[in-house]
Amino acid sequence: MQLVFLHGLETGPHGSKYQALKAMFGEVISPDCEGVFDPEQRLTIIRDTLRDQPGPFLVVGSSAGGLMALLLQQVEARVAALVLCAPALHTEHATHLSADRLPPTVVIHGRRDDVVPIDSSRRFGAPLIEVDDDHRLNASIPLMLEQVFRLKYQWLYPDVTSTES
Repeated sequence: MQLVFLHGLETGPHGSKYQALKAMFGEVISPDCEGVFDPEQRLTIIRDTLRDQPGPFLVVGSSAGGLMALLLQQVEARVAALVLCAPALHTEHATHLSADRLPPTVVIHGRRDDVVPIDSSRRFGAPLIEVDDDHRLNASIPLMLEQVFRLKYQWLYPDVTSTES
């Protein structure tokens, strides 16, 4: 399963979450959407980047990248799992999204997030891990890696199912 990292609006494709994923798992596909704020344009860039990749994909999305991960899985059948880090579910582009019929998904959201209200993740309905962290979730990167590992290898290690932090 190939890893895909989708960055937020104010970060780039090779920030701290990407670096951590790459250090632990090796190759990570990270489309560059820097400076692109329109979700449809971002989705086009992401889809173009993934076009020739075999999949399936485990998509890690951070903030606006979390929103993009959800939009991507609606149009891309090769999305097999999602790890959403403080996803931008509070925006108008997320109003039609639902946790129904998602692939295996986990949301990680900081209770001290002052950019994306945690209530939007609580209302969304996907499995949610609330952490004592802010929007960047820097202190929660090890938890993100644990969840990626769990989803990536659950078919190999069916006993690795804990979502406790």
